[in-house]
Amino acid sequence: MSKSSNIKNAIVDGSVDLIEKVSSPASRAGAAVERVGRMLEEGVDPEVIALQMTKNSPNRKPYTTAKVLAYGDLYEDSKTKSPVTAKQTRALIKDQRVQGRADEVPFPA
Repeated sequence: MSKSSNIKNAIVDGSVDLIEKVSSPASRAGAAVERVGRMLEEGVDPEVIALQMTKNSPNRKPYTTAKVLAYGDLYEDSKTKSPVTAKQTRALIKDQRVQGRADEVPFPA
């Protein structure tokens, strides 16, 4: 790779990293899923991706080959449409909140 190409890539990478620092978790998660999907499409071994993600995890989360492959599936589905809609998400969260309150044990008075 030429020196000017390396400089250009370094500037682009630095800019993307800076933007991600102020992005929402949803934006960062979407970017991570896309990167995993692209690496899988290019033949990067899922174990290598899992190791890289584990090493980079700011919360020391372990990533496995199975998780990486699941992100690849999500990436593939998302090319067409999201596998979970906003409406479904709201309904499931609402149901969980109601269920969570029903599961609470009342404290004796």
